[in-house]
Parts: sequence; C-alpha cells; structure tokens
Amino acid sequence: MQKERNFDFNQLIGFVLIAILFGVYFWMTKPSEEELARQKQELLAKEATEKNKGTQKDIAQFPTDSLATQQVVKEENVTFENEHVKIQVNGRGGQIGLVQLKEHLAFDSLKGVDAQPLYLVKDGNSQFNLSFKDINGKTINTKELIFSPKQEQKGSTKVLTMTAQIGAGQLHYIYSFDDKYGLDFQIRSQGLHRVTHDKNIALNWNLDAFSLEKGKDQEHYWSHTYFKLSGKNSVEYELFGADKWEEKESIDWIAFKQQFFASILSFDGGLKNTNGGSINYEIGKSKYNKGFNFSAPIEIKSGEINQHLSWDFVPLDFNNLKKYNDKGFEKIVSYGWGFLGWLNKYFFLFIFQSLAKIVPYGWAIFLMTIVVKLVLSPIMYKQYRQSAMMKVLRPELNELNEKFKDPKDAMKKQQATMEIYRKAGVNPLAGCLPALLQIPIFYALFRFFPNVIDLRGEPFWFAEDLTAFDSVIQIPASIPFLNGHLSIFALLYIVAMMVYFKVSGSMDNFNNMPQQEGMPNMQFMKYMMYIMPIFFFVFLNNYASGLSWYYLVSNVINIFIVLYIKNVMIKEDKIHAMIQENKAKPMKTSKFSQRMQEMMKKAQEMQAEQERMKKNNKR
Repeated sequence: MQKERNFDFNQLIGFVLIAILFGVYFWMTKPSEEELARQKQELLAKEATEKNKGTQKDIAQFPTDSLATQQVVKEENVTFENEHVKIQVNGRGGQIGLVQLKEHLAFDSLKGVDAQPLYLVKDGNSQFNLSFKDINGKTINTKELIFSPKQEQKGSTKVLTMTAQIGAGQLHYIYSFDDKYGLDFQIRSQGLHRVTHDKNIALNWNLDAFSLEKGKDQEHYWSHTYFKLSGKNSVEYELFGADKWEEKESIDWIAFKQQFFASILSFDGGLKNTNGGSINYEIGKSKYNKGFNFSAPIEIKSGEINQHLSWDFVPLDFNNLKKYNDKGFEKIVSYGWGFLGWLNKYFFLFIFQSLAKIVPYGWAIFLMTIVVKLVLSPIMYKQYRQSAMMKVLRPELNELNEKFKDPKDAMKKQQATMEIYRKAGVNPLAGCLPALLQIPIFYALFRFFPNVIDLRGEPFWFAEDLTAFDSVIQIPASIPFLNGHLSIFALLYIVAMMVYFKVSGSMDNFNNMPQQEGMPNMQFMKYMMYIMPIFFFVFLNNYASGLSWYYLVSNVINIFIVLYIKNVMIKEDKIHAMIQENKAKPMKTSKFSQRMQEMMKKAQEMQAEQERMKKNNKR
C-alpha cells in the first residue's frame, strides 16, 4: 500500500522566491516612454517599407547583402522644356523617361489625321543602362538605382546632376540643356575602384519606337539603325531592320531612325566593338513600329568612368540638320546615295521648298512637275521624233523580214536593216537613251516624297497626308494587297497612263513593229503594257500620295506634250521627206559605223566558212 505524500513548505517558498526575482527583473528592464515611442515609429516604418517595396518611390538603393549601406532615397523626376522639346529625366535609373517634340503631332487613327502629342520616349519604351559586377560578383544595373537630383543654372544652360550611391562610390549623370533638341550628357564616377574590379562597363540602350504615321508599311520600310564611322564621312545603316550587326571600328554616334524622326546617342572620342539590331512589330497589333537595341563597352580608366556623350531627338529636316551641328546628322535623311541623293537634296528639295513659299504644298508639287517636264522636254522631243522616224521606216523593215525569212539569212537581214538605218539617218538606240535618262529621276522621286518632312501631315484634295496614301474609298480588308482602301490619286494616275499609251501610239508600235531575231515577242510586250498599270496601282495604292499626285500631273502634261509634238512639231509626211532627203545625200560613215560594218562582214564570212566546212564533212 502506497504511503500518502505530505505538503512541502520548502517547495512553496522556492516558487515564491522565483516569482519575486522575475518580477524584479521585468520591472528593471521595462522600456521608458521615449523608448516605446521610438520602437513604435520603427515598427511603422518597417511595415511601410515592406508594403511599398518594389513598387513605390521610397525604396532602398541596394539589398542588405550588397556593398552599399542600407539607404532610403526618394525618387524624383526633373523636366526640361523649350520651344522645340519637352524632356523628363527620371529619378529611377537617372535616365531620360519622356521626350515630346512640341512642333509635331502623331497620327490619330480615330480622327484620321495627325492630332496626338508626338512622343519619342514615354512610359518606359526607352531603357538606358550601365551594367557591371561588384567585388562580390553581384551584377549592378544602373537602371534599377535611384538617383538624387541637383539643379543649377549656368548662363542660358540648365545643368542637372543625378547622383546614385553605389557602395563606397558614387555615379553621376550630368545633363546640360539649352535651346536645342537634346541634352549634353556626361557619365562620371567617384570611388568606383572600391566597388568593382571590372575593366569595362557594358552600355545598353533599347528603344521600342512608337508608330507615329498613317502609312504603317512605309513607316516600317524607312525605319533603320544608322551609325557614323569615326574619321569618315560615310554613314552605315541596318537595311530593312530585323537584323543584327557588329562593328569593330570606332563609331561617333548611333541613331534609331523612324520615318521622320531620330533618337541619337553620340560619343566623344567614339566607341569600338559595338553591336545592335532591331525587330519589327506586327502592323496594326502593336503601338510600336520597331524595337531597336544597341550595346557597347565603356572603358574604366584609372578606376573611374569619365565619358562624354550627348542625346539628340530630332525631326529629319535635311536643311535644318545641316545647320544643327557638324556631326553629319543630315545623312540620316533617306534621300538616296550618290547621284540620286544629290538630285533630291540639291535639285528637287530646292525647287519644292522655293515653290512652297509661294503656294500650298499640293500646288507646289504641281508646279515642280511642270518645271521637271520643261527640263526634260528636249529629251522627250528626241524620243518621240525617233519613234516617228521608226514608224515611217516600218514598211521597209517589213519587206526585209519577208525577203530574209530563212534563219540562215539572219546576218544578211541584220546588215540590210543597219543599211536602211544608216541611209535614213536613224539611230535605233537613240530612242532608248532618253528613257534611260529618266530612270534616275523616277527613282529619286520614289525616295523624295516619303521622306520630305515638309509634306508630313499636309492635306491636299483627297489626301489627308501627302506622305501617306489617301483612303477616301474604303473596301473590305480581306481583298489582298490593297489594305482596305483604294487611293484616288493612284487610280487617276493609272487612267492617265493608259490615255498616254493610246495618244503616244505605244500600243500601235508593238502591233506593227517587225519581229527581230533574238528579240522578245512583240505581242507579249503589248500584253505587258496592259499588265504594268496593275502593278503600278498596287504599289502606289499604299505609297505616298504626293508621289501619285506628281505622276498624275506628269502623265497629263505628257499627253499634251505628245499631242503638240505629234500635230504641230513633227508630222509623218515631213519625217518621210526628211528621210528621203537623207538617203539622197552622200553618206558619211563614222569610224564606229565602219568598225561595225567590218565586224558584221567578218561574222558573215565566218558563217559562210562554217557552212562550207559542214558541207565538206557531209561528203
């Protein structure tokens, strides 16, 4: 049987003593009212920091495992503005976060005209970043840092210094702003050698370019990356975009060019080993036209960065860019290279801008067309005169075709044909030369109208914008190649082209022209004359309406010129009499003609010798 346990007074005394000791301890360590208030403030601050982390503007420069000490910095944006441009520099990343060109507007699809503010940079579409590793191997991206601003005025120039603390060092972005379209930009560091052991810092610039124009296809086509090689006048460009490129040589500047505007980053002293590229965004499904990217290493010298750059956000006005600076920005304007570029820059542009000071832009194109046709009228006269002479000689040429039907007589027919031309004083190649001379003008204008910024957003008759298609006639978007519209200017041009073919006798020439050995079938060429206007229409339907208007006026003028030449200046009876007079004159054979005759004679002798040898072999 278990014995009952008695109550132990010593145990009770021990519990009481322990309770008294705990009470004394808590009373002695109790915080004061001031300490309670401080702890409360720390707790509230900690809760606010956790709540706003990653999304709010009061954030820590670095996590606690970085070289930097924990520091809370307020993000502050700074805005510059003049009559041309509004530029905002963001506290986050110290980079440019907004660029508005105040003298221009962007296309508004709802209103069908240029009515929206025109931004080249906005809502994070541009990212400028310097990247390197700290001494612990952690990657630091400056676009994630918060920069503190300090502003000062130096004469007419506003200077903004954006400073970011990086561990034991500092990084400074220094912007200078005056009355131009951009900012002078310097990158300087202090104490960077205590932060990183890297020899180079990677510079990266990405820009998703907004779609700003009505003619989206043309905007795509004329948007490229341009860069200028140091010490050279040449400017390279990334043709048709959606490409990647690398350049080992030093470059002075890189330009992300849109159809009428460019965002340009320049480097004093140049940068080597650069690379970049672009991607095309799908038309109609994105607010962006193209995505550009550029990368280059910046050397750390003596443990620090000291790089001088500049930003420029410019409209692509050729004459204004020539005056803007001496960096060659005017070469970004897509007027063409060599003779074609010269023709646009110093002939067509001069005539157009001179006339535009007197009359509206649409009528300036009309008058410019008249000027060009007057310059080309002697060529056109010679071309039509040659065509009329060939028409008079056609019966004699047909007789030769009947006389020399045998393929073996091809050489004799050719000699007889050349003899007729020689006696009549006709050069069959003379009719081709005037047409060849007009090809450079045709191509130069193809590049001129979509790239002359004076016409951008300018309406005329059916067109809301002379640098884009006119879209008064809407059709189902399901019809291929026409993009849901019919251009009235393009349609009128095709009508004028067909009338010109009829009046000038181009169709009749193919009907009556004798078939020459080795030449394409004339009936096929006739059908091509009917098919050609269809191809022209599909092309011009989506092109600059200013070009269609020019071609329309040009063809109408051609019709009147041909009628005048045909009915007043050149008549077939006079041409016939002139040819007979030429035949009666003693023939003066040029050295070239003599050589041609000798070559044809030798060729004929060789052909006769080959036939003789074939007969001997058969025997």
